[in-house]
Amino acid sequence: MSCKSSVQRIFLACLCLCLIAEIRADVEIQWLEPEKFRDIRGGTVNQQRFQQQVIAVLTAYFEEAASEILAPGQNLRLSITDVDLAGDVEYFFFRFPFGVRVMRDVYFPAIEFNYVLTNEDGEVIRSGEENIKDMGYLYSGGLFIKDPPFDYEKRMIFDWFRKNFG
Repeated sequence: MSCKSSVQRIFLACLCLCLIAEIRADVEIQWLEPEKFRDIRGGTVNQQRFQQQVIAVLTAYFEEAASEILAPGQNLRLSITDVDLAGDVEYFFFRFPFGVRVMRDVYFPAIEFNYVLTNEDGEVIRSGEENIKDMGYLYSGGLFIKDPPFDYEKRMIFDWFRKNFG
């Protein structure tokens, strides 16, 4: 095989990878007033940093699920209106001013959002309002957290994508 042929093959492979990256599903997420969300508290960490971490991680989970499940060229627009993380921050000691997130059956995760899914031409395929929740989150997987942080929320997001677009 000649050097020119190898260079051409490498160029074509790179071009194909660029084209594949261009036609994957696109996700745009808008977080509406996260400071008013039902439960996005961190307990022992700085609230603003914790809120930024929650938004960054959940955004990554929505994007990952979309890239795995949506068809190439589809566009998903989400407006997150409320988040209630799995567990709840509880305060155990009077002299310890910070809480600890505790997992109990009654503190199940929930995410409320509006969405619009469009095709390459901008035509609406599906839209709606969702309030996804996993009321049996402590029993719907392994006995321990496998993929922190926010493993329960990740599983819930991926389940929603599979049920609605898979």
